[in-house]
Amino acid sequence: MNILQGTVIGAGAILLIFLPSFVSPYWITLLFTFLINIALAGGINLLWGYSGYMNLGYMSFFGLGAYGTTLFIFNGYPFPVGLLFNLILLLPAAGFLSLLLFRLQGLYFSAATLGVLILLEEMAGKLAFLSGGLEGLSLPLGDHALEGYLFSLGLAGVSLGANFLINKKRLGFQLRMIREDERTAQSIGIPVLTSKIKAYVLGASIALLAGGIYIHQTRYIGPSSSFGLSVAMPPVIMALIGGGKKWWGPLLGALFITGLQEILWTGLNHWVLSGYGIVIILLGIFWRGFDSWDRAFSRSSTPG
Repeated sequence: MNILQGTVIGAGAILLIFLPSFVSPYWITLLFTFLINIALAGGINLLWGYSGYMNLGYMSFFGLGAYGTTLFIFNGYPFPVGLLFNLILLLPAAGFLSLLLFRLQGLYFSAATLGVLILLEEMAGKLAFLSGGLEGLSLPLGDHALEGYLFSLGLAGVSLGANFLINKKRLGFQLRMIREDERTAQSIGIPVLTSKIKAYVLGASIALLAGGIYIHQTRYIGPSSSFGLSVAMPPVIMALIGGGKKWWGPLLGALFITGLQEILWTGLNHWVLSGYGIVIILLGIFWRGFDSWDRAFSRSSTPG
């Protein structure tokens, strides 16, 4: 990142901090959604974009973050404290789960992560004493728009920053080697399992925080709004669009999905899943991601 890029990013961050003072509540809500999407796109990209492992159940941690933070608030903890305690409590569970999941590779890994998401949705609907059952959990109403916006802005910055840094660090190199050829990476001494677990847990931590911030803003969480397919698909679409080693890729993925969600929620509210399905089909047919374009441009510029 050069000085000009750093200046532009810094100016943009300052603008976003003060922007809520000059826009309507509608735009604050839309910006909040956009920032949460940036955070989630960056979080899922830490594993998918570098190692090639697609976590279809990435939003499992989003839902756990929302439910866990809600329970801490119900027990009298302030929101920031509950958010932090929930993160500390669940990160070891994320590490243990990743240890089990990484016994699998490729499509089997992706299928297993989706199975975890489905299991959590079922449990959230059945364990009413803990999750409120199918009715979900609601927090007392209040004006939390500005606070939620600022938290989401900070998390989006952390998520993009993690993608920028991981590309410059040894972990990024290790994950890229795993993506190219996992057996070769292991044969030359790269700690394959450790590297994948680090990326998985780091991405999970972002999702946990995003879920907690989301419930603080929306004040309601239920099984389908935390673990359902309508929640699980947007990060996958963002990963397909902006996944890769470009730190700004998740930003573009989030921009696309936020616009799509606005169209589907306001104009086609009964066709949300259908809309996501059509987009995924089209991406599978026509889109190959930014890394594929980079390789194509590199080949075309190589002297023949």
